[in-house]
Amino acid sequence: MNAAILFDESYKQAQEYGKTWDKDNGRKPQQSFQKKEEVAIKQISEIDQKEYMAKSLCFQCGRGGHQVRDCLDVVKRKEKKKEEPRKLLKEERFTKIRALVNDQMEEEKNMLIDLMEQEGF
Repeated sequence: MNAAILFDESYKQAQEYGKTWDKDNGRKPQQSFQKKEEVAIKQISEIDQKEYMAKSLCFQCGRGGHQVRDCLDVVKRKEKKKEEPRKLLKEERFTKIRALVNDQMEEEKNMLIDLMEQEGF
């Protein structure tokens, strides 16, 4: 019972001081020190925005007759992203390399093995 009262009082105190009360008893989230990638965003100035709105042009492509949510350019970009090849698994890479090596002549195979031994493989 004392733990519940203590928890309730500390919760009220945290709200009084404007602190956030999260699941970890008020601990701050850990900061990420990794460098964030800068994203280039195509932004339109306020003057251009008003002009686009007056002419009812799309903010994405600059053509009339539709809005950004209906823009065909966005759909095309999404399709291109989906078509990007996925990374191969270790087994798939191994089978591809084995197929390439099997297609080579014996001299080339021996030369490759010698190179690999020199590099420390």
